[in-house]
Amino acid sequence: MTFLKLGEINTLKEHFDADMLIRSKWREPRLDAYKTGDEVDWADYWNPKFFIENAIGEPKTTIAHFVEFNEEGDAFVLERKRCKGTYMEQLELWEFPFDVQDLSVTVMTDLPLAEIDLIEDPNEVHKIYKQGFIDEQEWYIYKYVRSLKREIAKDRADPSVRRQCLQVMCRAARRPAYFIWNIFSVTMLIAALSFVTFAVNPDLVQNRLQLTFTLVLTTVAFKFVINQSLPRISYLTYLDRYVLATLFVLFLITLWHGFQRTFLEMIPHEDHRNHPTLERADWIACVILMFAYGVFNLQFFIRILVFPYRKRREMKKLEQEYIRLVRDQASKRKHDGIKRVDSDSETEDQEKKLIDVKSKK
Repeated sequence: MTFLKLGEINTLKEHFDADMLIRSKWREPRLDAYKTGDEVDWADYWNPKFFIENAIGEPKTTIAHFVEFNEEGDAFVLERKRCKGTYMEQLELWEFPFDVQDLSVTVMTDLPLAEIDLIEDPNEVHKIYKQGFIDEQEWYIYKYVRSLKREIAKDRADPSVRRQCLQVMCRAARRPAYFIWNIFSVTMLIAALSFVTFAVNPDLVQNRLQLTFTLVLTTVAFKFVINQSLPRISYLTYLDRYVLATLFVLFLITLWHGFQRTFLEMIPHEDHRNHPTLERADWIACVILMFAYGVFNLQFFIRILVFPYRKRREMKKLEQEYIRLVRDQASKRKHDGIKRVDSDSETEDQEKKLIDVKSKK
């Protein structure tokens, strides 16, 4: 499989657009005597009947067939199927917006297990063209493709009816800069401003509460903005945890300001404004809350570097290994002598044009 072009990755609806080329090959003894120019009715020959299982709707598909001979003169049918459409992908958003997502395409056949066995060509590798990625501003596409062969149930109502499939996956890492500067940093500034309310006289409880409630409403508005960018998932992302932690800090500060009047009434003294005990308690509460919020931020960013960014470092290594593998396969193909005969000259011209465009890029 070759990912020719990747379109928009929709996080909210959990799907992505892609234009891909699927190349499959199988032995056909009836074509051993095939000669150039002979017409072939491909409906009379065996076909694996591949389709994409996770496609949304009917993708736009064009199919071309070729006859290929190996060194021994055995004929193989080479099918080139180009599919352009939208495909489902269940995104794992635990680490949003520092997540790395698999963009998978499941190629499946209608034939039973006894009639077909999917084998990956050892002389070919799955490919991806990064130049054809549209959503580059929000995502980084790794030049790495992996595959997984498995059996899945064809009919949801009857799990015993199983078919072979090949799941081919590329990986995309979200660029978190937008969320860091527009949500994380602003939320942190809002939490920092909440500590400025301690500069107001402790007797002016209503003024302190007015300021903190304004900051709470601002943070809640940010939370609604985040929800519009995510599907209705039942777990918390990294961004959710950070915003909720900020709300909890604001809640503690508001709680402290609201109960200061109770502390004043509990302390017997005629002049409450000049009471040193209350000022000392207010200062201690401010220091404790600031220290707790600072520790939370420190461990939060260390956790991001340790866990989500570890995946990105691993993907960089896999990407380098994959690039070396593609280069080795390309050099190996130069020494292989494979004779291909096309039954449709017009399709052959289109293929050559496609190869010329790729080589220029």
